Amino acid sequence: MAMKVGTSVISAQLNPLARKCHSIRFNFRGPLEERDDVVEPVWRHAWDSSTAKEAEVEEVTATSGGRKERQPSVTVSRTRAICGEVTDAIVDALTRGSPPWRTPWTAAGGGTALLPLRACGTPYRGINVVVLWRKAIAEGYSAPFWMTYRQAAARGGQVRKGERGTRVIKVGTVVRESEIPGEEPITYGYLRSYRVFNLDQIDGLDEQFRAAADRPTISGTGADPALMAWFRRLDVGLEASGAPRAFYDVARDVIHMPPEDFFKDGATYAGVLLHETIHATGAPHRLDRRLSDAFSDTRYAHEELVAELGSAMAGALLGIEPRFEENAAYLKEWIKILKSDHRAILKAASAAQAACDWLMAQAGDLAGNPAGKQPPIESN
Repeated sequence: MAMKVGTSVISAQLNPLARKCHSIRFNFRGPLEERDDVVEPVWRHAWDSSTAKEAEVEEVTATSGGRKERQPSVTVSRTRAICGEVTDAIVDALTRGSPPWRTPWTAAGGGTALLPLRACGTPYRGINVVVLWRKAIAEGYSAPFWMTYRQAAARGGQVRKGERGTRVIKVGTVVRESEIPGEEPITYGYLRSYRVFNLDQIDGLDEQFRAAADRPTISGTGADPALMAWFRRLDVGLEASGAPRAFYDVARDVIHMPPEDFFKDGATYAGVLLHETIHATGAPHRLDRRLSDAFSDTRYAHEELVAELGSAMAGALLGIEPRFEENAAYLKEWIKILKSDHRAILKAASAAQAACDWLMAQAGDLAGNPAGKQPPIESN
C-alpha cells in the first residue's frame, strides 16, 4: 500500500488531517561556519577553555546614558539551558493553544505575515523565525526589523532605556586537528546566543527603513496561474479527483488535491497545496526526511510540525497564507515531543528551513525571482 503523508479530509474550512512523520538527524561537516538555521550539533567531547571562547557572547540591556551592561558569557556548557529556554516558551504557547508560527498570520488579518528581518533586510532563519514571531506578537511590535545594540548604535539609533532584548540562537562549528596521527580533523559544534531589539524599541531609525514592497498574492477562485507556474518548476507530481482529501503520496511522488471548485477560494487552495508541497520536500531524492518509515504517532506528529513550520516560513516569502490544522491532538503530541527532547523544536525548525530553502532554490517566488528573498531592505 502506498505511503501517504498529509492525508486530509477537507471540511468547509479545509482543515487538513492525519499526517505521517519522521525523525531527523544532522551532522556538522566542513570548515568553520556560523548558521542561523539551527541543527543538531554532534558533540565529540567537552570543550576546553580555548575552544569555549568561540561560544562566548555578549548580552546587553539598555541603561541610562547609552551605557551597556555586560551579562555573563554563554559557553557550550549552557547549550541545554539555551535550548530549554526556547522550548519552554514554545511549550507554553502550545499549551495555550497558540502556536507562535500561526499567530503572525492571525494578526495579519488576512494579509501576509513578514519574516523577521535583520538590519540589512536579510530574513532570520530556522528557530529564530519562531522566536522572533512569538516575541513580536507578545509585545505588539509591528516592525519586522531586529538588530543588536551595536548595530542600532552604528546606524545612529538608541535603544530606549529599560528595553530588554530578545535572545536569538546561532550555531557554529570549528574544525580541529585530531590528536591521533593520520586521522581526519574533527568538527565540533556549539550553540551561542545573543540579544536583538525590535525597531519599535529603538529611537532614531524609523526614517532609515522603508516598508515591505508589494508581493504577488493569491486571489480569485481555483488554482491561481502564478501559483501553478511556480509549482511546475518543482518537478513534483500533481493529480486531482473527487475525493475530499489532500495528501502527498511518497511512493509515487505525487500530491493529490481535490477538484479546484471544492475550495472556497484560490487562497485556500494555495495554502493547502503549499502544506503538501512541504511534505514533498522530504522525499528520498530531495531532503530525505525518511517519510516512508514514519508510522509511529511521534514521527507522524513531528513531520506535521515540520510541514506547519515550513509552510509558515515559505508562505511569508511567497505571499501565501498557510492552512493550519486545528486538531487538538496535534498540539498535545507536539507538547509531548518538545518536553521529551529539548532540541526537538530546533531540529524541526531546521528541517522546515531546509524545505523552504529547497523550494526557493528550485522555483523562486511567485513573481519568478530566483532567490525568493523578502522585499524589505534597508534604504540607505
